[in-house]
Amino acid sequence: MIFKRPYPLKTFRITALVFLGLGMILPAQAQEKFYWSNGSSFSNRIVEADDRELKYEEKKGDTPHKRTMDRENVIVAFNAYGMYLVIDNLPTDPETSRMTLKKFYNTTGCPTDVLIRATPLEVIPATIRVEGGAINYLTETGKPASINKRDLVAIIYQNGSHQLLREPEEAKSFLISAFDQVRRYCSSKPAPKDLIMPDDEKMPIAKVPEKPAGKPTLDEKEYQEYSKKALVVVEQFADYLQVIASRNFSMNERDAAVKNALKLFLPDSKIKVSSKNRNTITEQSIESYLKRLKMLPYGEVQIKWSNIEYVDQFKQAEDGNYYGRIIGSQTFTGFSEKGESVKYSDVTRKDVKVKLQSYEKQVNGQEQVNWSVLLGNIGVVENDK
Repeated sequence: MIFKRPYPLKTFRITALVFLGLGMILPAQAQEKFYWSNGSSFSNRIVEADDRELKYEEKKGDTPHKRTMDRENVIVAFNAYGMYLVIDNLPTDPETSRMTLKKFYNTTGCPTDVLIRATPLEVIPATIRVEGGAINYLTETGKPASINKRDLVAIIYQNGSHQLLREPEEAKSFLISAFDQVRRYCSSKPAPKDLIMPDDEKMPIAKVPEKPAGKPTLDEKEYQEYSKKALVVVEQFADYLQVIASRNFSMNERDAAVKNALKLFLPDSKIKVSSKNRNTITEQSIESYLKRLKMLPYGEVQIKWSNIEYVDQFKQAEDGNYYGRIIGSQTFTGFSEKGESVKYSDVTRKDVKVKLQSYEKQVNGQEQVNWSVLLGNIGVVENDK
């Protein structure tokens, strides 16, 4: 079973993150986000619109700044409650659009998770229990059901987060068609009572694979916990990237982020880096990559990871360690010197090798086996053109 975090990481002052080292990051509330036609996404609020341009607001410190972008490049916006607005349906009159946007960002979300199926188009109220390549969920009547994630356009979670599972341009027509059903359901249904599944209808969980004899092994509970922890470590690395690349942080803070990010990796780990302008893929050490990230010639840089999930579950090798592979989408955006326009943006699917390495620790005079989560080589699976 594939593990997937159905909600984004908590947005808190990243300055604190620099000094947390390997500390765990707790999940929290969803973010406002909008999507470009090329797949890029921005966690900001659109505040103005006319027939040619959109403006979104971004804060630097306590000061808000407005940035302008071409309207035709933006497909859909999501608010913090998981509700969405397709930009084709946003009025072009500046005053009317301003009121529409204000109402949209105040619209509350759904009482349960909602699955938007592509063909046939269907809006499915659900309580998701297990999510991977397939989603196991409970229907409104409490019956267990399952659907392949490939059949879905989007997922709106009860906590306000969301997943867009098709390219924004492809998803647009489905989202337009499903909008009225989503709105009716989410505005008319009370919050459900907790559903309790009978024992014989409980959803499956990831099975612990066979282990080589004579080696320390994970029991089922530990396997689940470390599988989830590895996802958190990848997300933590993504947060360090944002600190390192951003001029909003001091050089000391960025240097500390480089140091802490390197602690997440196995020695001699490499990363592959692509550029849609040069149409090339190069390989460099993690340390070299992180140091170059500080020196990029942009006024500001945003690096965000999304859709982080397993492609290869952890399996124990002959050396006694567990190895797996995690994939995620990295959105890179470089802004002009004054931060008013986008100079470069791309979305790259990257895969990360992950190792669970056992070590012994003495607790109350007893030797206890613990496990470290370490990242390895990062490759490029696909990049947008």
